Amino acid sequence: MTVEMSSKDMLTLKTKITADLQKEDGLYYRVKNRKARAGVWTSFSFVAIKETGEHLCYSDNSFVCCNKCLTVYQYRSANGTTAMSKHSCPPAETNQVMTATATRRDATTSEKKLITVALADMCAVDMRPFYIVKGTGFRNYTQTVLNIGVNSKVGMLVDNILPDPTTISRNVQMRSNAGREILTAALKAHLAEGIQIGSTTDIWTDDINKVSFLSVTVHFIDDEFTLHHRTLACSPFPGPHHGCDVLEKYEGVLRKFGINRYDQVTVVTDRGSNMHSADGIPSLYGWIPCCDHIISTILTTIIDKRTRMVEGKKSAPFYEFYHLALELFDTIDQVKALVTYVKQANLQDEIAKTLKQENATRWNSALRCMISVDEALPELTEILRARGRGLVSKVNKIDHELFKEFIAFLVPFQEATLALEMFAEPTIHRVVAADITTKEKDGTITTLKKDSPAFMALKPKFAELIREKFIWSDIHVIAALLNPKTKCRLDKFGIDSVHIELGQKNLENMMKDHMIGSGIGKRSVPSQKRKKEDSRRVVRRLAEYSSESDSTIEEKPLADDVQLDFSLRTELNNYICHRCSDDESTLLSKYGVLFWWKIHQNEFPVLSRLARSVLTIPASSAKSESNFSDAGNTMSKKRNLLHPSKLDDLMFLRSMLMSSTIQIRVPPITES
Repeated sequence: MTVEMSSKDMLTLKTKITADLQKEDGLYYRVKNRKARAGVWTSFSFVAIKETGEHLCYSDNSFVCCNKCLTVYQYRSANGTTAMSKHSCPPAETNQVMTATATRRDATTSEKKLITVALADMCAVDMRPFYIVKGTGFRNYTQTVLNIGVNSKVGMLVDNILPDPTTISRNVQMRSNAGREILTAALKAHLAEGIQIGSTTDIWTDDINKVSFLSVTVHFIDDEFTLHHRTLACSPFPGPHHGCDVLEKYEGVLRKFGINRYDQVTVVTDRGSNMHSADGIPSLYGWIPCCDHIISTILTTIIDKRTRMVEGKKSAPFYEFYHLALELFDTIDQVKALVTYVKQANLQDEIAKTLKQENATRWNSALRCMISVDEALPELTEILRARGRGLVSKVNKIDHELFKEFIAFLVPFQEATLALEMFAEPTIHRVVAADITTKEKDGTITTLKKDSPAFMALKPKFAELIREKFIWSDIHVIAALLNPKTKCRLDKFGIDSVHIELGQKNLENMMKDHMIGSGIGKRSVPSQKRKKEDSRRVVRRLAEYSSESDSTIEEKPLADDVQLDFSLRTELNNYICHRCSDDESTLLSKYGVLFWWKIHQNEFPVLSRLARSVLTIPASSAKSESNFSDAGNTMSKKRNLLHPSKLDDLMFLRSMLMSSTIQIRVPPITES
């Protein structure tokens, strides 16, 4: 049975084949038609699959491509070569292309030396980093200039081609506005399908002008199961930053992009009082806390020093749980003291790897500090011994075994942080059910080293804080159930049977909503219940939303709910009972959870729509944190007059140009 493909899908497929043929490690390659007599075959070749060597076909039509521009056509001998003979290669692009438009050649040695000298001079005169040559934007600009020079065939003066800075600034604003219109249309179309979106927001104040900015990002999975993450705004935020103020500013940004449905947005923020106050974002939108911030709070509570106000005076810094593990905290202090001495004594140049110093605002900087000391300890011991004067005692004071044990304890927290802060792929399903590997090897259970007394006393405090602060919500359990690898193993992650059953029930209820949105079934739509808020502003906004949504939602007639419920339960039961084969598990590990839902969307139509709504929610607000890092690099001391609105345009344009997405590339299906 052949599944019909729409013209749009066929065009998309041909474009992907063309892009793949340009790669050296692609899935396809070109094969010359040696049996053909028509002259057109001197310009065309068959597309073949590297893995099998067979021609790539669809509905008995072979795929062929132009040898020059790699444009793909479908060919059947009965239809002839008419379409191929009418083909003409498109003119070479000279704007934002990364390949030369003329015949390629390698630069000569003398040319490379001239370029190296010019770049070195640029870095020295303009005070630019050497790594600028690796930047995508710089390389794109250089390639564009090269293409213009090749196409002109005559020399050019740089003053005749470089624009005025004001022209560049206006171009940034113009293209940002055009990009916002395109993104608005895409988001409206996405929300019209009834699929939800994720979002993050946070506040940052620049160190130069002391201007506050609000970052707002959006995350959504399209019908090709591609995860998109975009920066909607990094806009100035003057005035107070109370919860209601943050809500008003955040809501204004979403409305500019056509996002008016509160129930289709789930926001991820830190647990600051202005982010999850009763009159703030959670009063209108779905809200979950950032998991990275929770991990950081747990660890900094224990391993960071703090102060206390005693009779109006600030106390000296102290470890809150020093009494539980004196040896451990003394070891941490000795490590920090060693790093300080090495820096003050100018010993950094004498060791292969420099020691890292702790940053008081980030717990993982303490881990990096300890790892750097651990790696350099043997070499550092010899250097200090050679200097004499008992300096080696600075190393001997460190309890090496306890030191290594503490590093081993913190590394899983760092791995969890890195896994949960990725925003280019789904992460929410990892919160309660991270992929685990068994300790068994050849039937033998690996015996773990027994904890030292210091850790035996401190670990219960870690466990207590984790239970207190790391409280997962229903959406985390639902996300874990939507991961085929962990859906039947939630008990191994500490989720009891009651919460698993509740998660499956919530999953079924969410399926009913998505069945309505998909048009698969018909059910009466009940009015959504909302929290009563004390703030008149929130009540007014809520009333506006209710009146708008009531006027836009079409009233659906009643149907046989029993039959719909049976259909949903059947699909859910089939999914729960589905066991991934070894090949499926391999593909899941290689391509990710979205790939699995893409190839099973016909088998589980409602659940696949639900996966697009749930898996789009990020586990952390790392995207907004990343925006602030980029904004800090943009709003530098040399650009302290940059207008805040211009920074907003630059951040949006950067997101538009640099946002990485998960490309779901289905491997070729071959007959056994």
